Amino acid sequence: MGEDKALLDVDGRVLVVYVAERLASVCETVLIAPGTRQLHELSWRQIDDVATQAGPLGGILAALAVADTPLVAVAAVDMPDLSPQLYRHLADTWNGEAGVLPVVDGQPQPLHAIYATAALREVAALFDAGERSPARALTRLGALEIELPAGAWIFSLNTPDDLRRFRSRPS
Repeated sequence: MGEDKALLDVDGRVLVVYVAERLASVCETVLIAPGTRQLHELSWRQIDDVATQAGPLGGILAALAVADTPLVAVAAVDMPDLSPQLYRHLADTWNGEAGVLPVVDGQPQPLHAIYATAALREVAALFDAGERSPARALTRLGALEIELPAGAWIFSLNTPDDLRRFRSRPS
């Protein structure tokens, strides 16, 4: 993208706020895991990744460590069409597994999934052993995988063209 995705302007606010507001519609608490940097002037608690250059799993692990709920809904900052209804469905489907992992056309979607806080130790052990893939971590821990149809919720802002398409979408 060439710039910090979290700070991209979307509908008059930065992307991290846009995504956090959507997530807040379904979550009691929203945590922001911006890596090792701090994003200023946010209403939500920011937490540091467990290690530098840890990738998304480092942020997920940090959230699991501080969450005070049985489940953590994970949303990537570059997925602005996240689905609150889908998170509710995933949580309603959960039955004690390490998490619930949506799968679209055989591709896991670990950055629009739920993770069980009870799996913290197992996720940490995988991380300490070198695992950095959230999808592989969930799969290795026996997460419930649910095949779902593709939808806007899997759309990621990866290129300037993606951002232009998102900004010009019908409201």
